Amino acid sequence: MRNSILICFKLLVISALFLFGCGDEGKVIEPNGSDASRTGIFTGDKSPESSKNESYQVKAIEVLQTSKYSYLKVEGEGDGLSVGEPYWIATLKNDFIAGEEYVYTGRLFMEDFESKEFGRVFDQIYLVSFIEKANKTAPVTATVEGVLSLADIVSNAARFSGKKVKVQGEVVKVNDAIMNRNWIHLADGSADDYDFVITSEESVSVGQAVAFEGLISTNRDFGAGYKYELLMEDAVTIK
Repeated sequence: MRNSILICFKLLVISALFLFGCGDEGKVIEPNGSDASRTGIFTGDKSPESSKNESYQVKAIEVLQTSKYSYLKVEGEGDGLSVGEPYWIATLKNDFIAGEEYVYTGRLFMEDFESKEFGRVFDQIYLVSFIEKANKTAPVTATVEGVLSLADIVSNAARFSGKKVKVQGEVVKVNDAIMNRNWIHLADGSADDYDFVITSEESVSVGQAVAFEGLISTNRDFGAGYKYELLMEDAVTIK
């Protein structure tokens, strides 16, 4: 119960960094504990638009530092500002590196956001309350006969398209009950730079080790931003 209250508190205190006075002079609540790379919490009366359960994995392609804050131009998930295009996020200052991948949660959208230290206005940006490096999955030892590595499928997508295959790995993200199916992101340590997506009616949890059998599809567009060059569809778990 105490942990739940703490998580909710952290998410609810995200702010607009510079809503009052604009710029890099907003009052800051420093993160608790020594692991400052995991969180960026700002004061204010705005609530985040996404919760800790809604995570976005991105790659930093540009990093700008001020005395207190880090601005990251990123590409990847959560690109609702301009689908398929890089976008900006801001959080408490830390040693972010261009080219590294990060996962963030709890964000607040801002327009015409001014950084006084840069003398720059960001047309659109997300203020982020929690961010950490993306974990790389340790190579998975297959326990099911006939399992293919994700790297093999990704590098030979045309060959496997339209065929049923078996995969095994760790669930790294789940979006349940969208378009009458669950969207499961799987990693097996062989192609962690690729977001391998599986659709299924079965329910699984993040962190769960699981094997699936399903149909490999290419160039699928479900609408509403759900467009994939490669994914596994109608998958069932293998016991």
